[in-house]
Amino acid sequence: MHVILMGAQGSGKGTQASLLEPRLKLVKIATGDLFRAEIASGSPLGVELKAILGRGDLVPDALTTDVVRGRIAALIVDRKAGKPVVGALFDGFPRTDAQARSLDAILEGHGERLTTVIEIVVPRDTLVERLSGRRVCETCAKVFHIVSNPAPAGDCCDNCGGRVIQREDDMPEPIARRLALYDQQTAPLLDYYRSLGILERVDGDQPVEAVTSAILTIVDRRLAASGTA
Repeated sequence: MHVILMGAQGSGKGTQASLLEPRLKLVKIATGDLFRAEIASGSPLGVELKAILGRGDLVPDALTTDVVRGRIAALIVDRKAGKPVVGALFDGFPRTDAQARSLDAILEGHGERLTTVIEIVVPRDTLVERLSGRRVCETCAKVFHIVSNPAPAGDCCDNCGGRVIQREDDMPEPIARRLALYDQQTAPLLDYYRSLGILERVDGDQPVEAVTSAILTIVDRRLAASGTA
């Protein structure tokens, strides 16, 4: 079983992926997490990624796909070794037509395919509010929000004591560019997955638990229809 969560930045893909990962026994493949870890390492690649994301641009397809290919291969090895891993839960990938078709080819190379693609739909003004108010611990990556979930100790993380910051890509101008890029490059993928008959939609402008429940219902229905439930 392999599931993609789609939706604009700020739609809650990351939150849902973290909640669904243990419930569905899937391995979360979140390119954003991988990129931020590389940036934190200070490597040459990390410096390049920081510049790209700071401008609000998307990471090149070839680089992103190579990272994902390695993670898929690793989880399949783990599954064959008897570890309790069912498949992958993609968060933030694919974002372009080239990435989508590369993912299809990667999975087909392992004799597998996508189970479903779930779009989390949230109004644009809500997305901007969520993104601009987001704060992140630069040490442990715990996420806060200045309105809905402020850091109890101000600019100090209550989890590890690290400094709570606003990421460069959560500033107003990068936010506008990221949402525009989503509309231009990523949203058309919905038509592609709709044509394959695997696209589903969930209202993301509701309590987190309600969104999770809706996604689980969709996955159960898809598995039942495929005879793998």
